[in-house]
Parts: sequence; C-alpha cells; structure tokens
Amino acid sequence: MEWQGAQVAAFSVDCPAGTAGVGSVTMDAGVVGSGSFTVGVDASAENIRWALTVTQPE
Repeated sequence: MEWQGAQVAAFSVDCPAGTAGVGSVTMDAGVVGSGSFTVGVDASAENIRWALTVTQPE
C-alpha cells in the first residue's frame, strides 16, 4: 500500500488452488493521512480472482 509515494504497508497471501487465501495488515491511526492511497496486486496467473476490503476506523 502506498500513500504519497511512500510504501506504508506490505503483505503476501498464499492462495493454493481451489481455496481462498486471506491476508490482512493493521496500521496505527494516522499512518495514512487524508487523501487517496494506492494498492497494487500481483497475481501468479491472469485467471486468479481477488477482492480487497479497506476499513478505516479512525
């Protein structure tokens, strides 16, 4: 995850064939300031489906 050009979080998720992988990262309040952020996804194959949920409780 990037915010204003700086990487503020990274994580990997293993997704064995036929199963769902789950990953998460928790950040302290204020790590990402107001405004937009960027998330990049690299999948091992083009037919890999993925979803992302971002929760900002602050």
